[in-house]
Amino acid sequence: MLDASNIADLDIITDLRHFDIFNHISDKTLSKYLSYFYFRSFKKNQCLFMQGDPRDKIFFLLDGYIMYERSSEEGTMMYLDFIKKNQMFPYVGIFQDKVYQDTAVTVTDVQLYFIQTHILEEWLKTNPKQLLSIIHKLSDILNLHQKRVQKTMTPNAQERVLHTLQFLMEDLGEKTKEGLIIPCPLTAANIAKMSGTSRETVSLLMNQLKREQIISVDAKKIHFHQPEYFKEVHQLL
Repeated sequence: MLDASNIADLDIITDLRHFDIFNHISDKTLSKYLSYFYFRSFKKNQCLFMQGDPRDKIFFLLDGYIMYERSSEEGTMMYLDFIKKNQMFPYVGIFQDKVYQDTAVTVTDVQLYFIQTHILEEWLKTNPKQLLSIIHKLSDILNLHQKRVQKTMTPNAQERVLHTLQFLMEDLGEKTKEGLIIPCPLTAANIAKMSGTSRETVSLLMNQLKREQIISVDAKKIHFHQPEYFKEVHQLL
């Protein structure tokens, strides 16, 4: 008969199985490391770490959304991105960086696990399949962001906004009966920063898309009623 601690361990293992990095790890091996994982809940708009803080924890997001921000020394926004559930973060800098490259802020209420960076890195060194999973993920991230940069290099501001909306739709969108929805609340300012344009340009274009019933916005959540529109536009641009 299982006692309460055994049941709790099984729950943690079930949670961790949602992350690719643990797909090739046996329950027996995973059980040895459970004591190093800590569960936490955070409310919306809480900061998990700041750019430049010691990179002492690796996180595993169970539910909710995290926003990455990176600024220059002058305070100019250089980078903005989002993390969704069932993703480990940060990947970039593993085995190398001593500090976080970005600031991570909760966009919604979130639930997550974390583990000390040095423990995870030492564990990874002993497991080639986990290392291979990390390499594949880093390659996917690099390819994704190369495409994102290419799409947002166009000099036309409206095209950059359309490309950013397509990127967000493909990365964060979830299927519904009426198309796709991004459950993560997004503001015109977020989209403007990602597309390198003004909030006014974003608002004007999104209002046009709403009038044409291509998208709608409810509580900062974007509904894509015609997802194919963005793919067709991309082929024409």
